[in-house]
Amino acid sequence: MSTAATGAARPAPVPGARPRSLKDMLAVNFGNALEWYDWNVYTIFAPVFAAQIFHADNPTSELLATLAVFAVGFVARPIGGYVFGAYADRVGRKRSLFAAMMITALGSLIIAFTPTYGTVGVLASVILVIARLLQGLAHGGEMGTSVTYLVERAPQGRRGLFGATSWVSVVVGTMLATLVGLAVNTLLSHEQVASWGWRVAFGIGGVLGLYALYLRRSLTESEHFTAAQQVVPTADDAPRREPGAVWRGLLTIFLVSAGGSLMFYTWLIYLPTHAQVAHQMDKSTTLSASLVAQVIFLVAILGAGLLGDRVGRRPLVIAFGLLFVVLPFPLFGMLDGTFASFLLVQTIALLAVALLFGVNGAVWSEALPTAVRAKGVATMLSLATAIFGGTAPYLITWLTAQGWTSAFPIYLMVIGGLTGLTGLVMKETKDVDLAA
Repeated sequence: MSTAATGAARPAPVPGARPRSLKDMLAVNFGNALEWYDWNVYTIFAPVFAAQIFHADNPTSELLATLAVFAVGFVARPIGGYVFGAYADRVGRKRSLFAAMMITALGSLIIAFTPTYGTVGVLASVILVIARLLQGLAHGGEMGTSVTYLVERAPQGRRGLFGATSWVSVVVGTMLATLVGLAVNTLLSHEQVASWGWRVAFGIGGVLGLYALYLRRSLTESEHFTAAQQVVPTADDAPRREPGAVWRGLLTIFLVSAGGSLMFYTWLIYLPTHAQVAHQMDKSTTLSASLVAQVIFLVAILGAGLLGDRVGRRPLVIAFGLLFVVLPFPLFGMLDGTFASFLLVQTIALLAVALLFGVNGAVWSEALPTAVRAKGVATMLSLATAIFGGTAPYLITWLTAQGWTSAFPIYLMVIGGLTGLTGLVMKETKDVDLAA
């Protein structure tokens, strides 16, 4: 959209903003990494502290109860996405990101000091649920707002790469959680881990979250947000703001997020626990293999971001969908309880996921106008994650326990195909003007 069409000149970039862009990118991604560390370390230690927080005679029931609380956190995510996203669109990305980080750190510290069921009874479960709800609210707003901020700060022609860095921070946070999980399980005895070792992992997240707050206090506000606040809308802006166009953008964000969140939580977050439960693999073995796969995943995401900036978003979204129409059954069939098979399966799956993650941040941000971008991205992303990602650990555990081993791979194929179809019908947005 031209300057003339807006009825007012776009303000000049904030002085000193570009030289600070790298520092701001690091500050946002450090906080994002800590958000995901806090979120994922829960899954790693869920089988350990379930018996302390819940009262059940059956270990599987304890695990399912804990994973249910994990899903409860996701119930709060769409609400958090809307609230924090609307806050970011109204007062700025910077303030929203600061608030999200503060609440996440608080939730992690609460979990670290949650008393056991034997000490306070059902109150222990209540405290854990409250902490997860707090983290869910903050997490719902964090990812959508952070990727919006990063894409808005990107130079023209590099929005895919800048958006991909948000997923690099996700992987770094997950790797950190994996490393801490591996260290705690290696350095401490099983009794020590079950007694107090798991609390250390959450304490680390809370403390590092406080440091992330320190980094985010001096973020430079997004220039696109600042410009949008000063531009006087005219009738020429109406086509960009038509409800139909916005709804199409929201639907695209939701469908792209559906496949991405389901595959992410299946193949990266929960696969180690699934291998331990279904194939009796040692925890240290699965976490070690997962760490190697995550390093490969991290590099692949950046490569996909660069590729998406060159060839466009649609080819990578389509390729992701096609791969997950054909991969689920072969990948699950390859798992045989060994280090090599686990590493190969997770690496193949994550390379396919990387195709989408290299461009989905750009797809989300390019689908909506600045005035509703953060709210729309955060809400649709967190809603899709709640429906498809948050339920994945519970669903695969329950289906496996029932002996319906084919049901979950079919589910992955259907959702993967839906995301690929979205890539076929969506418009290419590589060259869209974000200022519109």
